[in-house]
Amino acid sequence: MSSFTSCKKVELHLHLEGAASPQFVRDICKSNCIPIPEIFDKAGNYKWQNFDQFLSIYEIVTNLFLQEKNFEALIRHVLDKQVKENVIYSEIFLGPHLWSDKPSNRWERFLEIASNAADEYKEKYGIHTYFIIVCIRHLGPEKALEASKFASKVKSDNVIGFGMAGDEKKFNTLDFMESFNFARNSGLGITTHAGEICGAKSVDEAIQLGVTRIGHGVRASESEQTIMKLTEKNILLEICPGSNIALGLYSSLEDHPINFLLNKNLPISISTDDPPFFFTTLSKEYEDLHNAFGWEIEIFNEINKRSLEFAFCDAKLKEQLIQQL
Repeated sequence: MSSFTSCKKVELHLHLEGAASPQFVRDICKSNCIPIPEIFDKAGNYKWQNFDQFLSIYEIVTNLFLQEKNFEALIRHVLDKQVKENVIYSEIFLGPHLWSDKPSNRWERFLEIASNAADEYKEKYGIHTYFIIVCIRHLGPEKALEASKFASKVKSDNVIGFGMAGDEKKFNTLDFMESFNFARNSGLGITTHAGEICGAKSVDEAIQLGVTRIGHGVRASESEQTIMKLTEKNILLEICPGSNIALGLYSSLEDHPINFLLNKNLPISISTDDPPFFFTTLSKEYEDLHNAFGWEIEIFNEINKRSLEFAFCDAKLKEQLIQQL
């Protein structure tokens, strides 16, 4: 067990289906009499070698949770892990186009299931969980607008943000401007994945969407000008070090720019992205950062306080949670 397991944590970048452990997936298959898909290696871990393969396996996993009982089991599985990691606040990405290819009753029903579970776990364990509706970039701008309109329609105590995930290489970032404007005008917080697979230019384009946070964004480290833009706009980077290393962006944590970006006084958060796919947990991220850069609990507490400042929840809750750190 990591020495950082017991410390309180904040997580702003976590994909619901991507948090399903391999064993949980196999258990779901067995309980539903579904053949176990050939997505695991001999050790039982997810088997992929590049980003495209990762996306393909992610889609296979997602398709196993299209029944209500399985989806409810998934959200509880993920929340149980958050409780175990001593997370006091998290924002989880939900991609409704992963549930059906167009708006349907399933979208609202699955969101209801997720919201009910979040309310229950808040009452039972004191963990505050909120949801960000994401469009899937490689499905295109029209689908993105559907997701944005859905997010705006269901904006509530539980749904507080809109974002974009998926393949950064597909479409031009500014093709999605209408979706982001629609969500922002509805009062939702907005974030988008950028600067992960693609370089600093993708971060520059993301800034033009008017986001207050960028998922990953680590490739901004390749451009001093981009770093200056992030500083001027006061944009937080939702950094997922273990994910970046597993996907081959960097060969080791020592080569990762997170310490460089922190020393540039950019606001950052620490998250896990799709933890079992990338062999990580939030406690492991803390432990690895401690070993690589000597970060102590005081640094993690300051990062978490800053993360809460950029969270999409209301100011009163932010203040309450900051006092806990």
